[in-house]
Amino acid sequence: MSLHPEFAAALAELQAQVAAAQANNPAPVGFDLKTQRAQLAGAAQHLQKVYAGDLPAESTYTFEDKKVLVDDGEFNVRVVVPTSEDKEKTFPVLAWFHGGGWAAGDPWVDDYQLRILSVELQVVTVNVDYRLAPEHPFPVPLTDSLAALKWTVENAASIHVDTSKGFIIGGDSAGGNLTATLAHIVRDDPFFKDHPLTGQVPREPVILHPDAYPEEYKKDLVAIEENAASATLAKEQLLLFVSLYNPPRLDDPRFSPYYFPSHAGVAPAYIQYNQRDPLRDDAVVLEKILKQAGVKTKSTLYPDLPHAFYYFTPHLAISRQVFRDTIDGVKWLLAGAP
Repeated sequence: MSLHPEFAAALAELQAQVAAAQANNPAPVGFDLKTQRAQLAGAAQHLQKVYAGDLPAESTYTFEDKKVLVDDGEFNVRVVVPTSEDKEKTFPVLAWFHGGGWAAGDPWVDDYQLRILSVELQVVTVNVDYRLAPEHPFPVPLTDSLAALKWTVENAASIHVDTSKGFIIGGDSAGGNLTATLAHIVRDDPFFKDHPLTGQVPREPVILHPDAYPEEYKKDLVAIEENAASATLAKEQLLLFVSLYNPPRLDDPRFSPYYFPSHAGVAPAYIQYNQRDPLRDDAVVLEKILKQAGVKTKSTLYPDLPHAFYYFTPHLAISRQVFRDTIDGVKWLLAGAP
């Protein structure tokens, strides 16, 4: 299979730039987490520049980083609130979990997207800066993300949130894994009895480890080998990120949400995924098991494109379309997933 032509041209240019830079400053051999984190931070800075002209006027929203305290430490959430002449006005909320293999990334990765979404859809966004592996391995990124949802409920009045108007979670890649997992955990947690989730947006999620594929779906889970050498996320790189996250068992549902005993009653899902991604079939299986459980779903496949391509080439029309589709997916969920 060939890559999407627009992306292929941009990738060739990007690879040439990287090769030129490394000629004078060679990168470490093999997987290097410091380099991975720096590359994602650089991509986030580039995203900010590309989308600077698209950001809404500063008068149309407020944003603030707020501290969330947990038993063994603390982390931040970035809260964006649309402005309104009515100081008592409340809004739906979208909590977002960034990607980066549970070991890299921060709120800046999706900051521009969430500011645009917040103003356009009149939604409060809570962008979660969960603590990262390997310094904080499994289950810390997950428990921090759950704590952020509880913080959102407990502080709803001060951040102008009314969860009855919409309580949606979403995230990309590792953040998509956290999203699919939390959709089940929140369903079962009595804390959220009066504040159920109303939607989820798992974008290119991880839902299974290749060494824990169930027999029933092994014939469907072929993308991990078809796209093992993908330019933006190779199979080897994915497995290294999982080793840093270090779940105790690969079939633990808190890591592989496929293994929750039931998928009935989780929030409706809008799923986005890419054809040339080793995680492509995770998304396919996720949608299949949710539909079988009676959960409303909607999905978008991006042909001939690899994992997270839109972060590396944000100037492309197809990259912008992904973010537009995310906004439209949230809009669909806010409307009750009709």
